[in-house]
Amino acid sequence: MGVLTYELQELFQKNPRFVGFKFPDLSKPETLERRYVGKLSKQALSLMQGLLEMDPKERLTAKEALYHPYFDGLRNSEDE
Repeated sequence: MGVLTYELQELFQKNPRFVGFKFPDLSKPETLERRYVGKLSKQALSLMQGLLEMDPKERLTAKEALYHPYFDGLRNSEDE
């Protein structure tokens, strides 16, 4: 999913539940592309990336997710 945004990192560090907790070193993180290559279509991977975006401002909204090309074959013209 990626590194925490600066704002989320501050919130995390201020939370008393996580005092002393340190994230593991992720100098070579496994990306979604590498993990799911050949297992998911490009559209499915794009949708997953949009839904799992770490920064909430960049993450797909529910409405955006429903209009993602992954669901094109499931929609009727009446639904839109």
